Amino acid sequence: MHNALRMLCSACALLLLAPVEAAPPEPMPIEFFASPSKFKDARLSPDGKHIAFTFEEGNNETKLGVATTDLKTITAVYAFGDNQRVDSPIWVNNERLAMQNYRNTGYLDGRRQGRRLFVGGYNGDKRRALAEGNYASWIVDPLDSDPEHFLMARLNYMGDRTIKLHRVDVDSVKMDFIRALPAPETGSGIVDLALDSEERIRIAMELDSGKERYRSEDDRYRLHYRMPEGEWQSIAMVGEREDAEFSRLGFGPDDQFFYFLSNYDQPGRDTLGAYRLNLASGEIEAVFRHPEVDLEGAIRGPKGEVLGVRYQPGYPAVHYFYPEHPTVKLMQSLDAAFPNQVVRITSYARDGAMATVYVYSDRNPGEMYLFEDGKLRFLAAAYPDADPARLGVQEAFTLEARDGTKLYGYLTLPPGRPDQNLPLVVYPHGGPHGPYDRWGYSRDVQFMASNGYAVLQVNFRGSGGYGDAFEKAGYGEWGRAMQDDVTDATQWAIREGVADPDRICIAGGSYGGYAALQGVVREPDLYQCAIGIVGVYSLPMMQKRGDYRMNPGSSNEFFDDVHGQDQAGLEARSPAYNVDKIKADLLIIHGADDKRVPLAQANFLRKQLDAIGKDYEWMVRDEGHGFTQYENRVDMYRTMLAFLDRNIGAQQPASAGGP
Repeated sequence: MHNALRMLCSACALLLLAPVEAAPPEPMPIEFFASPSKFKDARLSPDGKHIAFTFEEGNNETKLGVATTDLKTITAVYAFGDNQRVDSPIWVNNERLAMQNYRNTGYLDGRRQGRRLFVGGYNGDKRRALAEGNYASWIVDPLDSDPEHFLMARLNYMGDRTIKLHRVDVDSVKMDFIRALPAPETGSGIVDLALDSEERIRIAMELDSGKERYRSEDDRYRLHYRMPEGEWQSIAMVGEREDAEFSRLGFGPDDQFFYFLSNYDQPGRDTLGAYRLNLASGEIEAVFRHPEVDLEGAIRGPKGEVLGVRYQPGYPAVHYFYPEHPTVKLMQSLDAAFPNQVVRITSYARDGAMATVYVYSDRNPGEMYLFEDGKLRFLAAAYPDADPARLGVQEAFTLEARDGTKLYGYLTLPPGRPDQNLPLVVYPHGGPHGPYDRWGYSRDVQFMASNGYAVLQVNFRGSGGYGDAFEKAGYGEWGRAMQDDVTDATQWAIREGVADPDRICIAGGSYGGYAALQGVVREPDLYQCAIGIVGVYSLPMMQKRGDYRMNPGSSNEFFDDVHGQDQAGLEARSPAYNVDKIKADLLIIHGADDKRVPLAQANFLRKQLDAIGKDYEWMVRDEGHGFTQYENRVDMYRTMLAFLDRNIGAQQPASAGGP
């Protein structure tokens, strides 16, 4: 008895010495992920006395608030109603600001319908609409040298498709036409321009759309430039590509160089690189390019001068053209203050002494700070209740597809769990041509990760961000090579030991909904379940119905390029025509008022499933292309979580493991 007691006590001691695995943290509430953002953007007035900021409220509305810089006094709120959003605030002087207003009916709908440009006071007075109808209008420059006016560009989509410049009175919004641009040389139009630091128009970009208006293959660009007192000169942007791209960055600190993004001299995997034009000599030189990913945009100083570029080869990165510039030194010190996060200066006071600083990461939905007198002061958080410890860590990865194509992707791991034999949700992005997944906070991804699921995202061929050739490699490959890339990424996660091969679901919205259903058609034994959110399920129906049909000329060209006209092939690549191959459990979510992907798509899929007696779950709400109403989001997330838990549950025991 004595010896047995001694042995028992020894065993107890060993248990006390052994490390105890901590329980995973409690998930963030579903209501957290469904709630609107407390702030989205912020801009300082030129004198630094006021700050304009955007924020979300119920009924899918984004409003613009104006406050004193200490945020103690709200001086105005601009709101336009349900499904109306405000963004891009620009101070045109110390007391007046311009803003874009547009309609949007779904969080997956990237369109900005009925865009209008408004001007109003910091205290809400003298609200004026500037342009509507067929015009695209934007503020070119606030004109610091002339506080009573600003420079605005208008482009009539239905007219001659060339920019018209106007000097606009800040109070009355009376517009005076300005003849300041060169005459086009090709019979087409001037589509972009740039001012130097002295507010002189010295760059104009001309686009000749060629004979095929709706195709880019015969587009030609011509760059017009001039010295301050000189005549306009031009350079034909002719290189080794017939369908080159061009995107303005702006002037460098000394106005000697004009920077732009292009791929005009790059055949093959033709990523967007940075070039600069020497306005004195007329010479163009390439200054920076990543061989596999596009550059994304400019890093600017207090006067709007271009200091560098951003890009994202997995994790966000920067390249500085002027590493010794004092603002670059400031940015580097801010980066050091927020390790493993992205830091961006979003606006400056006119003298550069104050700035707004935006910080975000995979587990930080966004925070805004004010930089003044060498110090940072916290202003606001997009989601003040966010707890990083209860959110997943997003890791970048690369893999080779079965044909050797290099793919970039992201794996978000649930908090507090071992990174082996996890239930996995494969989450292809929407679009698909143009958009791509980036590193950073995603409410959908974090909703799943916080509840115990690993989430896999891959930028399959056809995605944007990796050069024109990579994007066009997806043309004709819906349901084929594009789907194979998603499959290969899923198999990669299994080989790495991260994913439990018996607990994998595929889900997505818009094109991602198509890929989810096509995934369980093509790979019936790989996925245990699928969630289609506002997805395309019939390519023949897409050919005839959907928002892109509003412009028949461009939509016909798009459909021919991306899908072709072979009806048998379209049906073969449509999930609704192949439901007999599906073994997985299904959850179908759609909006009754979806204009991008009409409800008819989901209804047709439902009809085909009913015809073979295949069970599924069904959720339709009075929404557009992606749920925006808080109550509907809560309902959707609860339904998705119950569906995932039942099929691949995070709390279920893992299977024996990999292949």
